[in-house]
Amino acid sequence: MNDIAGSATQESFVLLSQDPFFDVVVDLVAGYLASAFDDPADHEVSGWTLTCLPSAGRTADHQRLFTLAIGPMEVLHVERYTEDGETVDYRTVLTTSTSALTQQTGSSPDALSMRYPLLKFHESDNVATDGDAVVIDWFLSDEGADEQFFALPLDETTIGPLAEHLAAQGSGPYEEYHNRWFAQHILEVIAEG
Repeated sequence: MNDIAGSATQESFVLLSQDPFFDVVVDLVAGYLASAFDDPADHEVSGWTLTCLPSAGRTADHQRLFTLAIGPMEVLHVERYTEDGETVDYRTVLTTSTSALTQQTGSSPDALSMRYPLLKFHESDNVATDGDAVVIDWFLSDEGADEQFFALPLDETTIGPLAEHLAAQGSGPYEEYHNRWFAQHILEVIAEG
């Protein structure tokens, strides 16, 4: 199965919707898009794309559940880890503006990593960010990591500036992988508020 057929099909959305982490995934994507755009529906495909169970980087014991990209850059994804066919962990990876996060928290990413030791903060090397993006990742199995993650101001004040910068660069290379069924579900969740 090629990536286009896989990540952009209704079947991949149905498979994703059966994952135990699906509701969390929906909340993460909906929250990110609502923070990134005043009206996410107006920017679907032209500003953001969403894949569903993409094959990129997939191994026997590791798979991305989705990838959200804004313009030319992947900004949010969740990975599922399995052993002997059983899910053992999930890893969330989110990118936001370094300068905005520093302004909102009063702390640099290095200081935040000391305050939130279960989270990893590292500078994005994607040139599309012009050096103003930090990648935050954490594993669900690290007890308390989710509380540390959700204590951060990951909202329009920190996500918005990066999204605006990336969306201004035009649509990225992911249009053919965009899953319209998953996107529609997310937009419905956002609309319900």
